[in-house]
Amino acid sequence: MSAATPAAGGPLAGLRVLDAASLYAAPLLASLLADQGADVVKLEPPGGDAYRATGFWPLVARGKRSVVLDPADADGRAALRGLVAAADVVVVNEPAARLAARGLDPDTMLAVNPDLVVAHVSGYGAAGPAAGRPGNGTMGEAFAGLTHMTGDPGGPPMLPSVPLGDAVMAYAGAFGVAAACHDVRVNGGPGRVVDVNPVEAMLHVVGPTLVAAAAGMAAGAEPPGRLGGGLAGSALRDVFACADGGWLAVSVSTPRQLRDLAVVVGAPVGTAGAALGEAVRTWAGGLDRAEAVERLAAARLPGAPVNTAHDVVTDPHLRHRRALRTLRTPDGATVTVPAPAPRAGHDPKSGRHPSTGGGPDAGVLPTAGQHTGEVLREWTAPAAAQEPAASAK
Repeated sequence: MSAATPAAGGPLAGLRVLDAASLYAAPLLASLLADQGADVVKLEPPGGDAYRATGFWPLVARGKRSVVLDPADADGRAALRGLVAAADVVVVNEPAARLAARGLDPDTMLAVNPDLVVAHVSGYGAAGPAAGRPGNGTMGEAFAGLTHMTGDPGGPPMLPSVPLGDAVMAYAGAFGVAAACHDVRVNGGPGRVVDVNPVEAMLHVVGPTLVAAAAGMAAGAEPPGRLGGGLAGSALRDVFACADGGWLAVSVSTPRQLRDLAVVVGAPVGTAGAALGEAVRTWAGGLDRAEAVERLAAARLPGAPVNTAHDVVTDPHLRHRRALRTLRTPDGATVTVPAPAPRAGHDPKSGRHPSTGGGPDAGVLPTAGQHTGEVLREWTAPAAAQEPAASAK
């Protein structure tokens, strides 16, 4: 790992990451590395990244410095080559021809820096019959079978209202990068390409259905289907309306939980299945949500409020945990984003941990190219101490 980096804490402090990716999922992978202390530099084109105009930008720019370079310009291309040579990790997600035109294809970068870890994000993986298709997290959800399993039994398959596949892929990719860096830096392994895609990440989400499907195919059974809010193998899993208009989620699976849930909701001992679900529905409908949650917690039963986004940003538990943090935009506005998860090295008493410096304010989002000269001096000096021409400013 490189030594000359800005003052930072966290388990990945000293790791230099060049985020040369676009859109959401791949830059989010780099954001997760920044959350854990890596020195992440966001590469932007002249005029800035088009994603700056979207609500996703704070999530993919947090904790990063911004460099503007034009690979079509000779000085910009030379400066980019210097950054690749100095980086520990480069994150890319464009088609091979476009990467090659920018000097960011894995073969070119590994020739420049043999110890480099290249996180290559694509829709379906770098090889295979579907490798050339355009893809994203939503396609990954569908292709891996999650969409088929989501929705009511008699209704159509449904997509979630959040970019689930992108986020799952980003976490899987960040883990793969960390593992590859460990092998390179600790075990002396070679630089390599980490092949990241949402389909294979989402296979781990639908793993239980794949196990069931494999057994069922041999017996000629139909594939697992949609269960509404249910889960195969779970005794009771659903959401229930409460008297105040809120919703309560309940999921129990052990004999003890089933027995105690029946007692809490006033059902006869031994009640299970649909009868227990109806008993919970009646019980929850007579209580405000907060009271229902407290009664379940007192019996050590898993129940939680179905929070809206407004509930989340004001929740006292999340505020105590500093699970959300506030960023400022260059024009002074504030925006709320998730804090690093998991908390590596965090003090459970103070809530502090190295990646956030102990406070909810994690800094200001960068302007386009704000750190171009600074990063070039730190990463490429003395070979490229000069900031490139106007294309990099």
